[in-house]
Amino acid sequence: MPDLKALRAELGHVNELLADARAREVAAVLARFREEVGLLGITEQEVRRALGYDRAARLPAKYYDPVTGKKWSGRGTRPKWLVGKRLEDYAIDAPQPQSWWPGED
Repeated sequence: MPDLKALRAELGHVNELLADARAREVAAVLARFREEVGLLGITEQEVRRALGYDRAARLPAKYYDPVTGKKWSGRGTRPKWLVGKRLEDYAIDAPQPQSWWPGED
């Protein structure tokens, strides 16, 4: 039966083999990932969002309370400041499309 010193030496060798195998696999996965990202034209922001580092942008507000300055996108539970009130009274006017061609009114 091997002694403790021999087992530790063997464990150290196995740990080195594991680290080398992991490094090779990581390099291969990252190379495939880089290739796929380039092929599909995925942006850094899309990657960060998919990995959970960034959250998607909030929805634009549709309703505004001029007294408190609070806003609501219209999704989810109706906020307390809008309970029992008409939504139309607090709707934020949608911007009207502007002419983009010079001289067009």
